[in-house]
Amino acid sequence: MELITYPFVETFAGIQGEGTFMGMGATFIRLAGCNLRCAWCDTTHSFDVDRARRLTVNELLQECSLTQPLVVITGGEPTLYNLQPLVTAIHKLDKRVAIETNGTNPIPAEWDIDWVTASPKPGSNYAINCRPNELKYVVDDRLSVTDIAADRVPPGHVYLQIESCRPESARKAYKMVVEYPELKLRVGIQLHKILGVE
Repeated sequence: MELITYPFVETFAGIQGEGTFMGMGATFIRLAGCNLRCAWCDTTHSFDVDRARRLTVNELLQECSLTQPLVVITGGEPTLYNLQPLVTAIHKLDKRVAIETNGTNPIPAEWDIDWVTASPKPGSNYAINCRPNELKYVVDDRLSVTDIAADRVPPGHVYLQIESCRPESARKAYKMVVEYPELKLRVGIQLHKILGVE
């Protein structure tokens, strides 16, 4: 049987700065590789799989300081890999597991992930192919209310994420929340950047 390894970029402990669990202590595990290339991506260092270290589950967990109650697997795009062995090992340590994904790939139920945040990309011609618990849209010039798939998540779980340092992005997010109350949208911030702990 082939030993599963993951292309490991980095791990760090901090807080979840976005979405439903904003402000909660979290350990982040970033994997390399992505099936998209968004112009405004802030984690382009995770694109190159060849530069990442390949680690087994045990090796990866030894790299992490799993002191926080929540573990967030992110990327890149982590659904490119079979996450079941990693999630199972983290659950055995009595931690909740969340994933941050662009939503393009299905997430098998057997992975047993506790929380799925999908961040669809405006202007991209693809469907959301997973079952997210929340949606996070970066509010840029291209985002339109027609891009927002509010029916895919429970009411109140769509976040309009303000694009870093752009006041016009904040104004646009505010306007969309006010103008479309039936969608129960929420303005999202990046608390970790406000606190200076990114």
